[in-house]
Amino acid sequence: DVYKRQNHAFAIAMKGTEVGRLYEGDKSFPVIVRLADEFRTRIDDIGRIPVTYPQGGSISLATLAKLQMGDQVTTIARSRARRYAAISINLRDRDTVSFVEEAKRIVSEKLKMPSGYYVEWGGQFKNITSARKRLLVIIPIVLIVIFIILERIFKSIKQTLLVFNSIPFAITGGVFMLWIRNIPLSVSAAIGFIALAGIAILDGMVLVSFFNQLRQQGLPLREAVEQGAITRLRPVVMTSLVAALGFVPMAFNTGIGAEVQRPLATVVIGGMISSTLLTLLLLPTLYLWLERSRNFWDLLKIDDDELAYF
Repeated sequence: DVYKRQNHAFAIAMKGTEVGRLYEGDKSFPVIVRLADEFRTRIDDIGRIPVTYPQGGSISLATLAKLQMGDQVTTIARSRARRYAAISINLRDRDTVSFVEEAKRIVSEKLKMPSGYYVEWGGQFKNITSARKRLLVIIPIVLIVIFIILERIFKSIKQTLLVFNSIPFAITGGVFMLWIRNIPLSVSAAIGFIALAGIAILDGMVLVSFFNQLRQQGLPLREAVEQGAITRLRPVVMTSLVAALGFVPMAFNTGIGAEVQRPLATVVIGGMISSTLLTLLLLPTLYLWLERSRNFWDLLKIDDDELAYF
């Protein structure tokens, strides 16, 4: 019973106990009694805290207990039956992967871990690493499936590869826009590139399909390309413009979720600009160049009229 009383007295002195409430109008505040701050940091003053006996009288806390200052772990966290201590790091103006790689190098050089201890890098870095592994599998599969579908539609490997050229057109603008805004490459930016590739392939498919349709109607190759590029100018621009403008609020978001929205939106906006310009300018030229030839060596022959068209 004495030990319970000493613990209770120590808790009151250090933590405090509520002895009443103070009312000011509709608001109420608790009245806490505890040792003053200047007495709560010295062992001699803490040792003089009185502990009462049930029969009456009191004795100092130092008589009943040994007091000493020391560090103590308030929470022992475990993962997979092992203790761990987590250190949280919030980065600004730097990508996570490069920071972790540099930190790993410094830790391995300067920190000598005792036997049984190890360092594990988790959080966003772990999510990025696992996402990259999945993307390295998913993206090639998706591109192969798209390639097969386009080849079945166009019945031509050359035209399928021509449509696939829209992907580097779009990626160029996305990378350039990330560099301008000084935004590091992240998982959300990678997702933006995937969405960008889909829109770019759609624009290229619209143009090539319309070129083929005009040629099936009897138009010569040159006239079909010129008329198709002019006719499909508005649909391609409107498709890209709607996609780009829809991401503008996300690109300049500074609130909750901005770290995810800004890279994705920046990639899409930059990619739409470059993809639209390069698709409308280069794709018709490449289509004319490819379709006029019957073999590889014909590709190397360019007459004066077609040179002027370039």
